[in-house]
Amino acid sequence: MTAFLSHYANKQLNQIVFPGAHDAGIYGQGKDNVITQSLNISDQANAGVRFFDLRIATVKRSDGSFEQKSYHLGGGVINNKHKGAQPGQVQSHQNVSHLGGWGQDTLTDMLTQAKNYVTKNPTEFLILKFSKCYNLKDVVDTCVRVLGDTQFNYNKSGGAPVNLNTRTVGSLAGKVITLFAPSDLEELGFVIRGQIYSGCLSFGELFDKKTKSSRAYNKDFNGLQYFGKFSDTADIKDNTKKQTKTLGGGTTCDRDAMGMMYWTTTGLLGDIKKRNDKMWSGVNVQSLRDVWESGYKKALMNQLGALSFKDLYSSNSRLYVANKNSWTSFTPNIVMIDFADYQKCVTIYNLNRVKNEMLEKLMQQSGHAIEGL
Repeated sequence: MTAFLSHYANKQLNQIVFPGAHDAGIYGQGKDNVITQSLNISDQANAGVRFFDLRIATVKRSDGSFEQKSYHLGGGVINNKHKGAQPGQVQSHQNVSHLGGWGQDTLTDMLTQAKNYVTKNPTEFLILKFSKCYNLKDVVDTCVRVLGDTQFNYNKSGGAPVNLNTRTVGSLAGKVITLFAPSDLEELGFVIRGQIYSGCLSFGELFDKKTKSSRAYNKDFNGLQYFGKFSDTADIKDNTKKQTKTLGGGTTCDRDAMGMMYWTTTGLLGDIKKRNDKMWSGVNVQSLRDVWESGYKKALMNQLGALSFKDLYSSNSRLYVANKNSWTSFTPNIVMIDFADYQKCVTIYNLNRVKNEMLEKLMQQSGHAIEGL
């Protein structure tokens, strides 16, 4: 079963909760401190993943040819060979540190899997986030070439800014959405609107490391804006504490901002999978839900408290906040995980039900009558 989004077609993207794969391209054989997924992109999508974190670099093969692959760095060192090489010169390529490693498939392989998935599952979308990439122009060209008509193209959506946060799920169905850092696209000299790279939307990271609060949300942003922060820890309790604190900062976000929660303990050393298995034991699955609920509840209560008496009522005395299908507030929408599988994804999708239950309960506790629920 892969039609996870068919029931949410009329929902805005910022109104649903769905799984994301951290270091999604690092699967297959490799060192246990490097490999973060057991399934390829196609199988991750079939399991329910809808957001994929990809870091791409160029590896030089033994025969002297080059290919684009996912890398897991580790140690903060990457050797960038022939950076800035001009056409006709030796191609730029990278070597990861001894603590890092490469994924199994090439970028072309992974994009082909994504394309085939949305073609076979027209109610679903996949979001590919490219960050910390090398030879980005080649990455962009490969996306355009391989994805073809399945790549979400905002020029074909009317030419207006495409704020993914408030787009309906149905309007994204059957597409692969590619996101890049705005600074990377600017460095390449790309015009975000009105030219051949119209499939290149951006991601906006709203978490401000200095203030621990949210940067300004832009309703005319071309892409997706989210608030969240990777914990960068190998300790489960430490990750739980850090994510709880980070998501608590969601109260400073615009109600249309999306949240990103990391349920990962990747670390630099040790067996990632063994730690990940512990994160999905009974007590820690409950911790995942507790962290998620804490972030959502704080933001929701803050939003309800900010509404004026005038806001609460609209025509025919119906509550402005009464319809749970249209209500929005900051939500940990994307839950990033390692070693994604069907059961983990189902656990995350079930948070949509929890979200509705919490909304009804909190509104009742706030003394607001619930009409039309």
